[in-house]
This record gives sequence, C-alpha cells and structure tokens, in this order.
Amino acid sequence: MMERGEHVLEMKINKLPAGTWRWLHMNNARIEQEADLALCQVAIQCPDAIVKTETSEEQLNQIRTGMGEDMTKLLQESKTQAICFTAEEGVKEAAPVTLSFGYQDTDRKGNRIDLYLKENSEMTVVMDYHSSEGTGTAAIQTKIHAEKNAKLKLIQIERLGEGFDCMNDIGAYCEDGAGVELVQLIIGGKNVYMGAETTLAGKESDFTAAIGYQVTGENRLDMNYNAVHEGKKTTSSMTANGVLRDHAKKLFRGTIDFKKGAKGAKGDELEDVLLLDDGVQNQTIPLILCAEEDVEGNHGASIGSLDDELIFYLESRGISEEAAYELMAKARLKAVCKKIPVEGLRAELNEMLDGEEPVGEEQ
Repeated sequence: MMERGEHVLEMKINKLPAGTWRWLHMNNARIEQEADLALCQVAIQCPDAIVKTETSEEQLNQIRTGMGEDMTKLLQESKTQAICFTAEEGVKEAAPVTLSFGYQDTDRKGNRIDLYLKENSEMTVVMDYHSSEGTGTAAIQTKIHAEKNAKLKLIQIERLGEGFDCMNDIGAYCEDGAGVELVQLIIGGKNVYMGAETTLAGKESDFTAAIGYQVTGENRLDMNYNAVHEGKKTTSSMTANGVLRDHAKKLFRGTIDFKKGAKGAKGDELEDVLLLDDGVQNQTIPLILCAEEDVEGNHGASIGSLDDELIFYLESRGISEEAAYELMAKARLKAVCKKIPVEGLRAELNEMLDGEEPVGEEQ
C-alpha cells in the first residue's frame, strides 16, 4: 500500500490468494480512503451472559481477514477502538447480541468488533448497517476467535443508502470442533466491499456462509471469501444467491484453500446469480487451492436467467414472465431473511424487499 499525503491511503483489498490474469483486473480491488474515520456510536443490546469489554491490538492483529492488511491499517490509523463480546466457557446464550450501526449524511465512520467464544460456548450476533439518504462511508471489521467446540452465528445486514460506500471485513479462527455460521444480506450502498476469511485450524472445525445480495442502478459489489482448511476433517460451505439489475456491477471471489495436512477436509462453494437487465456486469472467480491429496473440493456457478420449464410452469398459473422474475428475485433474498433471529427486524426487511420501505431510510 502507498500513502498519499498525510491521511489519504491507497488501498489494495479483497486480494485473491492466488492471482489470475492481470488484464482481467479481478485479482483485487484498489480504492482510496482518508484515515480519519470517526467512531460510529453503535446501539447495543447484549444479554447478561455475554461479557462486553475492550480488546487489545495484539489480540486483534493475530487474525487474518478477507479484505486484508490495508483495511486493518485504515482502522488503526483512524484510531478506532475495538469492542469485544465474550462468551465464557460453557455459556450457551440463545438471545442474540444486536448491534445497530446508524449513519447520517456526510458521515465517515469506522468500527472494530471482536467476538471471542471460549470452549463449549455459543453466541449469536446480529449487525445491522443502515443510514439516512445522502453520502458517506461505513467501515466495519469483525474478528472472531472460536475455541474448542464453540459455535457462532453471525448475521450481517447491509442496507445503507444509495450514496454510501461500505467496507465490511471479517476474519475468523476456529479451533477443534468450532464452527462459524455467517449469514449476510446485502441490499444497499453505492460501492460495497465485502471480505471474509476463516482459518479452520482445528480438527473438524466448520465454516458456513449463506449470502444474499441485490445490486441495482450504477452500484458496485466487490466480494472476497476464503475458507482456509488447515485441520483434519474440516468442512466449509459457501453459498451466494444474488440479483443484478439496471447497470449494476458485481465481482465474487470464492476460494477454498486446502493446506498441507488437512486430510479428509471437504469444501463446497456455489453462486447463483439472476441477471434481470442486459446492462449488468457480472464477474465470478471460484478458486480451489490444493496442497493436500486427501481432500474434496467442489465449486459451481449458475448465471443468467430462469429455467424455461419454470417460466412455463408459472405462466400456466397466470404469472407473467416479468412477474416470475420478480418473484424469484425476492425469494432469493427472503430465504436469507428467514435466518435472521430478530422477529421485528426480519419483518422490517421483508417489507423493504416488497417495496414498502426504501433502502437507506434510517429507522
């Protein structure tokens, strides 16, 4: 990364672990940001069983993330203070920790969140990014350490206004038998960057990601998801279901990385994207890296339009082709909504997807 001036950083983020042809311009994303982000005041609801503290720099820096070192440097130079939520050993809390990130016009704000799950603990965290109309920047980095047999469910909703840029970064480290389930709904923002890297270090640790996205207008979505298999019999599954409209642009990078010694590991990745207009730009890079023979990796992508038989079936029941596409587009996103454990928020998002609430209107 090069620095320009006193506070402007030229950042290289969402880098593929192994590059492809340079002329494709898909190996990474390059952006500029001023390292003067203010701290977003987060509305927090935290169950009594979960401990809220501050986190040391050393603990944060030990975990790799999907967006990479430049994102970490941006938040550190902006002097954002991390908040840590800890599930103590044996604590299995069903009630979610809810974090509501609200942004106003011209806001440029950053946050660091640390989630620490001790042995045999369970925790659910819901992070909701929303804004007023206008322009701004939201930068959030979440780091996760899951000890032996700990289980985390992390839900993130990005519904910022049309003029907002978003950088959302995740890094996770899983010990023996630990599991991280990631659910993301991405339906707002102008330039949106999503990165997640999970290191499956322990035997039989697991990472699951279910991602739903919709990109409209001239907006852009740039994604980078890495499942790094180090331990034996580790498993990963990454599924992305999306909708592109108007002149939207989207780049999805999904990597399953089998390291030497990850015997018996299995990884799957699948993207299914529905293209609703001719002007969209869709790019997908499914990647499997293999340094171990005794592994199983699968990847696939379904890109384009609905199946002719499905269209015929729906039309035979009085549903026009245009209505059928809208129905299927909403169904993809609502399937992700079903995974959100907060009833009021889930209902609000379903209304938004039905067109009753504009994306970006602060609640």
